[in-house]
Amino acid sequence: MEKKPTLLQHTLIYGAILGIVSIIISLVMYIAGYMPVNIKSTILTGLISIAISIIFVSYGIKSYRDKVLDGSISYGQAFVVGLLIIVFSALLGGIYNLIFTNVIDPEYMDRVLEATKNSTYDMMSNMGATDAQIEDSMDKFDERIAKMTPMRTFMQGFIWSVIFGTIISLIVAAFTRKSKNPVA
Repeated sequence: MEKKPTLLQHTLIYGAILGIVSIIISLVMYIAGYMPVNIKSTILTGLISIAISIIFVSYGIKSYRDKVLDGSISYGQAFVVGLLIIVFSALLGGIYNLIFTNVIDPEYMDRVLEATKNSTYDMMSNMGATDAQIEDSMDKFDERIAKMTPMRTFMQGFIWSVIFGTIISLIVAAFTRKSKNPVA
């Protein structure tokens, strides 16, 4: 008889796969020189990330349902599976980002922040903002940048990943739940 993986083993595997795929995409974007520094590119990057997460969470829940729970899973169980996949993926991605920004390319974040600042400046100028408004906005941007540390960035990224992952898991769980009793 085949030994079935535990919930933790299953979600760790799928979380690791999602994390590795996300890291590969991040590396491809880095090698290609793509930096999400304006609203359009940030939204595009976010949508791609959400779509990939939905795919892996859906597949992970269905796999757990079919291979471990013999074809049925409650909404709550499906939600927990999805959320754990996201948590493990976010941890792996956060660790990668710490290594990337501290070892692989420590100047990368400075380049992204400078490009973001320039993009914001251009956007505000094109929208007709006054010089005082632009200067005030740039000063606030600099204040936020000064408060950024690698650990703070890690925690913020992890928290946002878990928030979006919770929403994704809630939605995907509704579509992947399946009871043994077709009436229930």
